[in-house]
Amino acid sequence: MADLDPRVILPSHGPIPAAPAAAFAAALRRAQRLVDDPAGAVWYGARRIFAFALMIRDGIPADEVESYLHACAWLTDAARLLDVTAEVLAAELVTTMLRSGAIVLRDGRIHAAADHTPVAPEVLRVPYPRAWSATEPC
Repeated sequence: MADLDPRVILPSHGPIPAAPAAAFAAALRRAQRLVDDPAGAVWYGARRIFAFALMIRDGIPADEVESYLHACAWLTDAARLLDVTAEVLAAELVTTMLRSGAIVLRDGRIHAAADHTPVAPEVLRVPYPRAWSATEPC
């Protein structure tokens, strides 16, 4: 895409980059870092998925966060890739994200710290196609 020399890039989120070539170069550098550090890429993905889940749900009660994470297939897969148990990964994910300020404890709930608009709860009450698993989404 960068070889097409676009004048404008319309991102899926965030501001429109003022310099498309620089935006592509930065994106390629970020992607290469993930390729060069597979464990770091898994951690990056886990942090992003968890933060988005918190945004979508307008937080999760603090006493339910780890059980929520343990039920998520993505966490189980990430733990396997990092050669740790899901319990260890869940605890470390919450601890490190709280310490970094990426998530916050507010009114007994863990919330994503980034600015966002929570999703209305009724939007999440959509039945799944019959071929999908009967488990709750993560």
